[in-house]
Amino acid sequence: MNELEVAIQAAIKASEIISDNYGTYKQLDYKSDIDVVTEVDHKCEEEITKILKDATPDYGIMAEEGTSFPGEKVWVVDPLDGTINFAHSFPIFGPSIGLCRGNEPLVGVIADPLRKELFYAVKGSGAYVNDLYNKGTPRRIHVSDVKELKKSIIACGLPYQRQGEYYQKLGDKLIDLEREIQSVRKLGVAALSMAYIAAGRLEGYIVSGAHPWDMAGGLVILEEAGGKITNYQGESYTLDTKEWMATNGHLHDILVDMYK
Repeated sequence: MNELEVAIQAAIKASEIISDNYGTYKQLDYKSDIDVVTEVDHKCEEEITKILKDATPDYGIMAEEGTSFPGEKVWVVDPLDGTINFAHSFPIFGPSIGLCRGNEPLVGVIADPLRKELFYAVKGSGAYVNDLYNKGTPRRIHVSDVKELKKSIIACGLPYQRQGEYYQKLGDKLIDLEREIQSVRKLGVAALSMAYIAAGRLEGYIVSGAHPWDMAGGLVILEEAGGKITNYQGESYTLDTKEWMATNGHLHDILVDMYK
């Protein structure tokens, strides 16, 4: 059993479901006043967890829409990261699958169904991008060499809870950040933001309020591509971390100093 191949198979299946339903989903439910879920999220989770469970019956699963099984190794799944984007036909979203042992990421797979890209990594083996079906020649990816803030593009994510001093504080820091860098991007998707740092398309991703399934698939991809991930204090992350600082490594200490 090849863990990477199992994760890729599951990500491809979810990508097909997402592509088939792009712009034509039938049901939209609200988890909160702004957070949404569609029947496509549930269908993707069902298919992903079936593939993972059939291939690795002793492994645990933690998925966004509620699937949960314990295990020494745990698949951490976001069946459709970027659901708000998907619901608006804003074309950046996709499935994210990570395999973790405790807080240690072992395997990561992230797919972009519309651009037909597949990002993946196994700990200790480098990070790669290929076509969606992984039929071409995989290309090894690396973070950018950008070392100056003014030449950097940083993605960000703010928490859904928009009341109180904490949200205001993060908003103020975002304004301060944009003054110092080339530009801020708010893509509305954690997994592909991490993959894009790994591929040298972004220099960083700063997010608060993320869940394990938002981040797990991108952790080993970014680290194997030479990036760095901590909390806002510059401390080692856990899957329960809520404030994530992910960068190309070169700018990490500078950005931590701005946010801690």
